[in-house]
Amino acid sequence: MSLTGVAFALFLPLVLGAYWLLPRRAVLQNAVLLLASLGFYLSWSPEWLLLLIFGTVLDFGLAQVVADERRPTGVRRLALGVAVAANLGALLWFKYVGFLTDAMHALFAAAGLPSSATAMAVVLPLGLSYYTLIRIGYLLDVHHRRIAPSRSLLEFATFVMFFPQIIAGPITRAGRMLPQLRDARRLDPTRVAQGANAFLLGWWMKGYLADWIAPALVEPVFADPGAAGAAAHWLALGGYAVQVFGDFAGYSLLAIGVAALLGLELPVNFDRPFLSRSMPEFWRRWHISLNTWLFDYLYGPWVTGTGWLRGRIALTLVLVFALSGLWHGARWTFVVWGLLHGLALAVHHGWDTWYRARCRVDRRWVTARKHAAYALAAWLLTQAWFLGSLILFRAEDLGSVGRFLRGLLGQGTGFPAEMDAITLVNCAVAFGFIVVHHLLALPAAERVRSLGARTPAALRGIFYGGVIVWLLVFAPLGRGTFIYAQF
Repeated sequence: MSLTGVAFALFLPLVLGAYWLLPRRAVLQNAVLLLASLGFYLSWSPEWLLLLIFGTVLDFGLAQVVADERRPTGVRRLALGVAVAANLGALLWFKYVGFLTDAMHALFAAAGLPSSATAMAVVLPLGLSYYTLIRIGYLLDVHHRRIAPSRSLLEFATFVMFFPQIIAGPITRAGRMLPQLRDARRLDPTRVAQGANAFLLGWWMKGYLADWIAPALVEPVFADPGAAGAAAHWLALGGYAVQVFGDFAGYSLLAIGVAALLGLELPVNFDRPFLSRSMPEFWRRWHISLNTWLFDYLYGPWVTGTGWLRGRIALTLVLVFALSGLWHGARWTFVVWGLLHGLALAVHHGWDTWYRARCRVDRRWVTARKHAAYALAAWLLTQAWFLGSLILFRAEDLGSVGRFLRGLLGQGTGFPAEMDAITLVNCAVAFGFIVVHHLLALPAAERVRSLGARTPAALRGIFYGGVIVWLLVFAPLGRGTFIYAQF
């Protein structure tokens, strides 16, 4: 069952009906959400439901031990270690055992040693990467006394298994979500309207932008780089940036919209990343919930702690983003992708430190940094780095990366046969929407945004109706799958 599928179009009204028609009591609302989440998960991955339930119950129980100050410190630390190890162990086994086996085999082969290691194919449970981080974050927050442990298994299980976010996030925090589940929710027309708008925008970005761009512009070129010219390669690369953004930002908006319809608030996960003028800014705007998790639970403790990484900012950035790349997938292309972004952040840190030193001794450096030319150069460099790194993100292996790079510099003007007139028009609309979507966030567009808010309700209704008709024609329910569901 997908958030853009036919089954979900029937499932969601049933959930909303049961949720809002029952008496306004938190325990009843949470029970409806938990049953809905279990049913949603069963529709995707019934064979792994027991793993999800067992891990949730285990973490709930061990968190009580971690928080119990009457117990010896060693016992509480042991409970934390067991809980974190169980979560990471499941993630390592299901997601990385094949990757590690292949790496060991290659290492032995390079050393000229015999190896009996054979690749293992293990099916990845749905949402494992996401709910693992959610549960580990909860355990660490309890350990550091940032939050009190949940005393209700129903409340905690609803938080972990909440169905809109379980496929691909956002990665929620217990400190933000548990208080919402603790109190009864009331039907708020304003929040319902916001949820419907977010859901419609998410459906547009996922069902239309991403799913039109992918089969017509991206997949044909990446599947056979030698059959297309340089222009097609550049269009495919730009198209993939639109596809990934539309797919993942669209899913996040769908999840945020569904949560709002249920009276709950999920964190914003994307904030116009293509306006970024530095890599740190980019990663504050792209996949926000993952990157704040990495910085709060890994980077911060490592760089400010008492260990060897203390004060080693550049090295820690590279290490954290290498782990981020590995989190995205068990392939060397993802690892190199993460390393490149960690390196970009480290270089930016060095540049920023050097430039600030110049500014302190000569104010002309300050003036230069405020100049439009500096801003344009910073924006171009940031976006070019991200765009180039997407080749690694999309490619199946490092050899494919080389072939695509050669295609970018190649000759010819050949285009895939899938690029007919209708497809090219839809792709142009997709690119245009990304531009407008970002430009409307600029301060200069405030007048346009306010004009939209003042538009009569009847005209807005006609506009939304037209968007829905367009989606039904060009983005039918259930078309395509979410890229980030595989992570």
